[in-house]
Amino acid sequence: MFKRISIVEAKALIDQQEANVADIRDPQSFNNGHIPKSVHLTNDNIEHFVQSSEKEKPLIVVCYHGNSSQPAAQYLAEQGFADVYSMDGGFEAWKLQFDFTQ
Repeated sequence: MFKRISIVEAKALIDQQEANVADIRDPQSFNNGHIPKSVHLTNDNIEHFVQSSEKEKPLIVVCYHGNSSQPAAQYLAEQGFADVYSMDGGFEAWKLQFDFTQ
């Protein structure tokens, strides 16, 4: 089961290097800006991501507004990730709150 996390809580986990970030937005949106060190997760690379990722480390799933990330987070939790979060507000809220993106 996944949990929901605020952008402030998510940033704290990321800043402490205690969480991985999976961004499920489309490639153009991801290329236009994303949370630093996030992985762009697509249908093409999700199987590799599931097999090669550290499943004990917290995982934050990000979409546009925090809606699409919820079923994706649930799926990843079902794949064995121990601590999965859907970020409330998504990347749109993140970029309004914080100035830095890559």
